[in-house]
Amino acid sequence: MNIETKHVNTITIMKLGDTDRLYALNANIAKEKMNEILSQSKTQLVIDLEKINFIDSSGFGALLSALKTSKEHKSSIKLCNINHEVMELIELMQLDSIFDIFQDQATCVNSFLSKE
Repeated sequence: MNIETKHVNTITIMKLGDTDRLYALNANIAKEKMNEILSQSKTQLVIDLEKINFIDSSGFGALLSALKTSKEHKSSIKLCNINHEVMELIELMQLDSIFDIFQDQATCVNSFLSKE
């Protein structure tokens, strides 16, 4: 799995490349990268899920692990560009109440910048 990261001001934007799935075969790689970034105190991380069409329990576990790491290190994680099918799963699992979710990357990044 190719994980792309870029920086906008103090914000790290992470995209999962080379796949349209966050699942058992690649969730651990994504989890390690997210936790590595979020373990640095007060990090701001945007996870852009634009190309992801499917997330299984391992993928959701990776996202929840990242959320836990962010809270432990006073960092922040936000999700964006979630397609309709994946959003339905997120809502079904009621994860939309614990993650900050935005329609697109620009809005997500701006939500961090407006708090500075």
